[in-house]
Amino acid sequence: MAMQRVDSVDVLRALALIGMVICHYPIFLSSGEGRDAMLYFFSNHLLGGDFGASWFVFLVGLSQVISAKKRDTEQDKKNTSRVVIRGLVIFVIGLLFLLIIQGYEELWDWDILTFIGVVTIILLLCRKAPSWGLLLVCSAVLFMTPWLRSFIDLAPFYGGKFESVRWISHIIPNFIFDPAKDYQGGKTVLDNILGFFLIGQFPLLPWIIFPLIGFVVGRRMTQNLLAADSPFILIIGLMLAFMGLFTAYAGSIKPGFSVANDYITPLSFYPNSFSMIMFLIGVVLILFISLWRIYDANPDHTNKPGMFLLYCRQISKYSLTIYISHFALFFIPLRIVKSATGTYYLQDLVSTPMAFMLAVLLLILYYPLLKLWDKAGGKYSFEWLLARLLSMHR
Repeated sequence: MAMQRVDSVDVLRALALIGMVICHYPIFLSSGEGRDAMLYFFSNHLLGGDFGASWFVFLVGLSQVISAKKRDTEQDKKNTSRVVIRGLVIFVIGLLFLLIIQGYEELWDWDILTFIGVVTIILLLCRKAPSWGLLLVCSAVLFMTPWLRSFIDLAPFYGGKFESVRWISHIIPNFIFDPAKDYQGGKTVLDNILGFFLIGQFPLLPWIIFPLIGFVVGRRMTQNLLAADSPFILIIGLMLAFMGLFTAYAGSIKPGFSVANDYITPLSFYPNSFSMIMFLIGVVLILFISLWRIYDANPDHTNKPGMFLLYCRQISKYSLTIYISHFALFFIPLRIVKSATGTYYLQDLVSTPMAFMLAVLLLILYYPLLKLWDKAGGKYSFEWLLARLLSMHR
C-alpha cells in the first residue's frame, strides 16, 4: 500500500535548501570583514549553513526507504536498476555542475551532488543489512575518519591552514574553525581519489554516516515504529548534540590540536571534525523527530495546509533545480565578467547584508516562479530531466 505524503520530509528538505541559499550568497558574494563579521558568521554557521547539507543527505537515506516501500515488491529488480540509473545521473549532473557553473578548476572538489549520486547506489547494498549493522558501520566511520586523516596533511588542500572563525572567536576563542580557502582539489589522480573518499568537500568518509542514519530512521517510519522510538531518538539526538558541543569546547581549550585528525577538537565543517559530526547528527535527529511529531505523527487531512507547509512542499519538489540554479545565478555572471574584464568579484561583490538580502529575495521569488513552472509540468527542470531519463528504462 502506498504511503501518504510525508510532510516532515518536505519541511526538512526545504529548510536544508533555505539554509544553503542563506549561507552561500554571503560567503560567495561578500568578504565578511569588519562590521559584517557577525552576520557572516550567522549566515555561514548558524542559520543553516553548517546544518543544511547534513539534513539534505540524511534525507537521501530516509527517502530511499520510503520510495522502495511505495513500489510493489515484485518490481524490486526493476526498481534496483532505476535507483542505479538515478544515482549515476545525479553523479554526472554533479560533475557537470562543477565543470560548467563553478569552473574546470573546481571539477574534482567532490560537491554534495556527486556524493549523493554515489550514496544513492551504495544504499542499495543496505536494504538487506540489519539496522544494528548499519549503525555499527556509522560508529566505525565516526571513529576511523580522524585516524585515517592523520596519515594525510590536509592543510595544503585547504589553503595551508585552518583559522578560528571571526566574531565568535572573540566570545569563545578557538571554538569553531574554517579553512583559509575552500578545498583546492588534488593535483594528482591519487589526490582526487583521496578527495572522493576522505578529504574532499563531501567525501564518502565521514559523510556516509548521515544517509545511513536516515536509512535506519526511514525503516522505523515505514514499519510504523517511529512513534514508539521517537522519545529514544530524541534523547540520543540531545546526547550527541551535547557531546559534540562539549567536545568542541574541550578542544578549544586544549593546547595543541588538529582540527581534522584529533578527537578532542573544535568544530569544523570543512573538513568535518569529530565534534562537528556528533553535533550535526544530534541536530538532525532532534529536528526530524520534532517535525515528524508535528506533521506526521497524527496527520490532520481535514485542515487546509498553511502557507509555510505549502512553501516547503513546493521547494522540496524542485530541490535539485533550486540547488543548481541558486549557484548558477551568481557564478555564471561572475565568470562572464571575469572573462570580459579579468576581474573576479567572487567574495568581493557586495557587503554581507546586501548578499543576505539577495538570498532572502531569491527564496521569496522561488515560490511563485516554481508554482508557475509547476503548472507547466515542470518542463526542463532538473527533476523533469531526471524523470524523462528514468522513464526510458521501463
